[in-house]
Amino acid sequence: MTYLVMARKYRPKSFDEVVGQAHVTITLKHAILSNRISHAYLFAGPRGTGKTTVARILAKALNCKEGPTPQPCNLCDSCKEITIGRSLDVVEIDGASNNSVDDIRALRENIRYVPSQQQKYKVYIIDEVHMLSDSAFNALLKTLEEPPAHAIFIFATTEPHKLPQTVLSRCQRFDFRRIPATDLIKTIQDIAKKEGIKIEKEASYILARRADGSLRDVLSLLDQVIAYVGESESDEGQKRTIIPELVSETLGLVDQERLFEITDAIAQKDTAKGILILNQLIDSGIDLPEFVNSLIQHLRNLLMTKVAGDSTMLFDLSDNYIQKYREKSSAFSEGDLLRMIKAVADLNVNLKRASDPRILLEMTLMKLLKMESSVNLAEVLEKLNLLEGRQPGCGNSRDVTKLETFHTQPHTPSASKQSIKIEEKREQSFSPTPKRKSSDKTEELSLKDVQKRWDEVLGKIKKIKLSLWSLLKEGEVMEWEDDTLTVEFHNGRNFHKKQAERKENFNLIGKALGEVFDQPFKLKFELNEAKMSSSAKPGDLKSTAPQDEVTKDPLVKSIMDTFEGEII
Repeated sequence: MTYLVMARKYRPKSFDEVVGQAHVTITLKHAILSNRISHAYLFAGPRGTGKTTVARILAKALNCKEGPTPQPCNLCDSCKEITIGRSLDVVEIDGASNNSVDDIRALRENIRYVPSQQQKYKVYIIDEVHMLSDSAFNALLKTLEEPPAHAIFIFATTEPHKLPQTVLSRCQRFDFRRIPATDLIKTIQDIAKKEGIKIEKEASYILARRADGSLRDVLSLLDQVIAYVGESESDEGQKRTIIPELVSETLGLVDQERLFEITDAIAQKDTAKGILILNQLIDSGIDLPEFVNSLIQHLRNLLMTKVAGDSTMLFDLSDNYIQKYREKSSAFSEGDLLRMIKAVADLNVNLKRASDPRILLEMTLMKLLKMESSVNLAEVLEKLNLLEGRQPGCGNSRDVTKLETFHTQPHTPSASKQSIKIEEKREQSFSPTPKRKSSDKTEELSLKDVQKRWDEVLGKIKKIKLSLWSLLKEGEVMEWEDDTLTVEFHNGRNFHKKQAERKENFNLIGKALGEVFDQPFKLKFELNEAKMSSSAKPGDLKSTAPQDEVTKDPLVKSIMDTFEGEII
């Protein structure tokens, strides 16, 4: 007898045997019991989820000798003929190859004939109905809206969005779902038991993940694995136990343990180990796109472990592997995993166009192995400010208003080589420069004079350091008293104030002031929390700029270049 593949051998023959589609089977059973049978049904959903199978079961339930009944007997001639596909009154049409107007015209001619005496309904099952042409759909509309009393249409499709609305509105639609991994695993175990085969549960998990919610796919994969394992040499003739390694080897999958080894190498920054593992996998004949997809799924599981906590609903994994993911995920932050997933996802897109995919894969893995942990930009700036404040003699690193004195000289060849003297509360010393003997200009200078020439000071700073100019222009000259110039920043500009107080920036401002006013002075920065900047709104203080604007900021760009970082 010809061998019958498992997908056909264990095809459900009743509504109760259908796996994972209870919302469909229960509705149809109730409709049959209450005699509310529609003239047209649309079964939509992914491949291998039972659309055609349920259509055949519905046809049997309607034409069974005991029917219409929600439980077809599968013993009468009608049920047997429908099961083996020989019934003259249950017509299965392939929409991909019978999609013309002439095919629909022939259907319209045949539908007028009543079913044979042992049948009650004439059922038309059109598979992949979305493949019909627009003209064919238009030719079918009138018949679909008012078919003969004995005719029932059942459409099956994986792409319901391609059907015209005029067709959708004439059908009862049932959406078939991907079958949960737990149901697939149970089915695998039950069928393996019937076949007298031992299969480890972890191997069942691998098959279920590979099938992606399709029962037909999982049975086809199981058939392939059993054929690979074959019979053992034992006297009993029992088949060998199916273990995870055999499944991975048969289907060309990446062993889960190898993926853990790669992420361990990434966590340890062990470049040699990571490249060695990759070369071993490539030499073993692994399919590169399959490896990349497996790595993305592996990184996704690590990330979900971080965010999901104790929940196991996000995984199609055994308890052992879920526990292992929990242990391994502690080596990475959520930001690290997001960056790694993005890098591998980009690789997945570029791999198809690469002339040498292996080199591209090795480069991406090197990037992951060399990738530094992600940090928050605000935290980096805060740490820089704290480190800047911890100078010798500073003591507390809290925000301290600086009061520094600049003594300037006229621009002469000899004076230009001398440094500017700065006096700080932090007791930081600088090379002194002799003061000018004349102090007449100090008495003549007023607040209005300083404010009037402040733009000139900013202009000189802009030529030297654009980023400092962009910060300082948010400040406002508020006071000139006792040779002390006070520049005030409004609320929300604390970052601007701290950057202006940095030593190199402070010296640059002092130099610009000296060139403009040519006299001794003191400089002080203040933050007025009672005032709001004209360019800022109260609700915007905690808002963040779009990434493209942030990266254009010279200060941010300098930090990114210094630390070789990236904004995520």
